[in-house]
Amino acid sequence: MRLLSMPPGGSRLVRDYLAGAPRPAPFYRGSPFETATYRRKADELDRTTGPGVREVAASIVRPAGPAARQALREVLRREGYFVTTGQQPGLLGGPLYSLYKALTAVRLADDLTMALERPVMPLFWVASEDHDWEEANHAHVIDESNRLRHLTLGSNPGAVPRPLGRIRLGEGIVDVVDRLEGCFPRNDYHARYMDLVRGTYNPWATMASAFSDLMAELLRDTPAGLIDAAHPALKEASRPILRAEAEDPVASEEAVRESCDALTGLGYALQVPVIPGAVNLCTDLGEGRDRLQRSGGGFTRRRSGRAISKRRLMSLIEDVPDKVSPNVLLRPVVESFVFPTLAYVGGPGELAYFGQLSGLFRRHGTGVPVAVPRGSLMAVETKVSKVLAKFELEAGDLRRGDALLSRFAREQIPADAQRALGRWREAVESVADELEGISAGIDAGLAGSVTRARNTGLSALATLEKKIVRAVKRRSETTAAQIMKAAVNLWPAGKPQERVLGPLQYLMRYGPEFTRSVLREARESFPIRR
Repeated sequence: MRLLSMPPGGSRLVRDYLAGAPRPAPFYRGSPFETATYRRKADELDRTTGPGVREVAASIVRPAGPAARQALREVLRREGYFVTTGQQPGLLGGPLYSLYKALTAVRLADDLTMALERPVMPLFWVASEDHDWEEANHAHVIDESNRLRHLTLGSNPGAVPRPLGRIRLGEGIVDVVDRLEGCFPRNDYHARYMDLVRGTYNPWATMASAFSDLMAELLRDTPAGLIDAAHPALKEASRPILRAEAEDPVASEEAVRESCDALTGLGYALQVPVIPGAVNLCTDLGEGRDRLQRSGGGFTRRRSGRAISKRRLMSLIEDVPDKVSPNVLLRPVVESFVFPTLAYVGGPGELAYFGQLSGLFRRHGTGVPVAVPRGSLMAVETKVSKVLAKFELEAGDLRRGDALLSRFAREQIPADAQRALGRWREAVESVADELEGISAGIDAGLAGSVTRARNTGLSALATLEKKIVRAVKRRSETTAAQIMKAAVNLWPAGKPQERVLGPLQYLMRYGPEFTRSVLREARESFPIRR
């Protein structure tokens, strides 16, 4: 198996930012490829990080293993920093890009520790307060027959949307895990990872706790730590930010809008729309988790429409902070407020909305971290590499397997048939041109009839050509089967592999060597210029 580094993609804003274009520069910390950018951010943290901040941060972090415990001790002892990333919990470890984010953060922290000569620890934020069950409740794997299998827990077991850290998986997870087991051959790693899955994704676990436990084990040999968004110490530490949002949501809306207006003025599209009156806080009350909207001197919950006074909201923040959480825009601000954060590793969408947040960071008096692209990788197994080599293809050629097969079929049409089709097409065009000139001398109105007749002939010819292509396809069933099997491994359902398949797809086949390979490639794909 080999790993290919893929372009990070993203909006024009992100592409310009990563290319070092001048227009996005005011909205970001600086180039993520330059050591000087991180030095400037480290100097800022040295000036602004108050006493006891690292100790509070350490109380929130869950070290993944012995290396992480040592890394945390070094951060405390030598006043180090953090590199953060994160993701919503997902079934069976979520999509591959969750692991790629974590391992990119590991590599970046390692490089920065050497470059800055200060300890830098990677952290993975588990967004346990998110409530999108429909996004988290499924996983995909490719079985031994090269079929894409959809594993799901079904619809939300509750009547209202709840944070993923509060929804137990229930008995349905047993069937999901059993189906997962049947998708993979027995080998040296099968029992190890099935035991891990059964120990983490069990009926008593929540989606968030199961995801956290699995990720902790996958990151056990790295210096990474995990953060639970609902950790009591984190809720306590983030209270000043939540309180400020509740006290003056207009100031935050204006701060975000200022940045967004500046971006759109430069011709960039917004990743996250600015909704007038929307507040960057969510509550989890009787109607489930819901974002707040300004209403008079208080608030309403957007989905249910129920009112909540400012006094009541402030009381929740002070006395029941687990009922209040930041939305997607405020979460990076909370993270940087609680943790001395050098950089945040994100996907293309996250890097785009980071450009909208410079005003919100300033409003809360905390600095923007360096926005860093996660590694974007494609695993190419030996069986797939053989198909690519046999047909002289690149991995990207397989994204539209059906179109590729049609192209192959056209290329395999016998030469004499291709010549005959070409002569027919030329004859139709030639005769039509001749008739058009003749008919003009008879009656100018005949030109339209000649054009329609030509188009009808060409259409019939195109239909015949398609039938010939289909016939050639049927004769080339072996070729078609090989190409489609390779395509489903690289572009399952026509989508990027890292967004559909999960880490168990390769861990079950290659064991921990897969994780080590991702770590190696993450460094190669993201060089920092010193």
